[in-house]
Amino acid sequence: MDKNDNTTGLSYFEKIILLALDDKGWFGSSEHKIKFGLAGAILYELFKNGRIEFRENVVVLKDPTPCGDPLLDRVLELFQPGKKQRSIRSWIQRIVYKKLMLRKTIIRSLIAKKIVRKEEYNLLWVMYQFKYPLVNHEIKHQVQEELYHKIINDEKLTGEDLMLFVVMDSCKIVRKNFKHFEHHAKVARKIREILQFDKPGLEDVKLLSVINSSIRRAIAASNVSIHA
Repeated sequence: MDKNDNTTGLSYFEKIILLALDDKGWFGSSEHKIKFGLAGAILYELFKNGRIEFRENVVVLKDPTPCGDPLLDRVLELFQPGKKQRSIRSWIQRIVYKKLMLRKTIIRSLIAKKIVRKEEYNLLWVMYQFKYPLVNHEIKHQVQEELYHKIINDEKLTGEDLMLFVVMDSCKIVRKNFKHFEHHAKVARKIREILQFDKPGLEDVKLLSVINSSIRRAIAASNVSIHA
């Protein structure tokens, strides 16, 4: 999805990163997880753009033609005909560990649009980190409100909406984004219910369910390797 949203001016992937950041510019507990959520969302968008397909949980290259989106095309280049076929989970891990600078590319775009700014933070003048405080609070609030009202009003959800909720839930950023809304507990509960993927009429249910479990398993495996 390379087009910006008509109301916010944000791309789909910019929304994901913006929702993962808190207002002070920190990813917090989603710092590590969001990389896996973003990889899953990119696979889904490559599928929606007809570049890959899924056969029995295996990802298969369908069309190597570039999409015109720098993030999608950067990942698409990893797929080569005749190479070993991988599961969705394996591809999510491969995308993350290839260090394709996907998150940094999106952050640079948000900085260029003056939605966030980059600040250096140091701890005792020894450890240096960067944070990305919000400059335009209204844009982020608008994204949150649109999602909130879709859930509260039981509006029809697109596959992209569902994929966004998959990322938010698996990366533990639902509460971060809805805790200031009146019915935040109801929204969190309804998102969990939706992600059971047992309601009729939901788009790409089977695939999104597999991507959801694949993101969670990839995160769990990475946590084990970090603490091993």
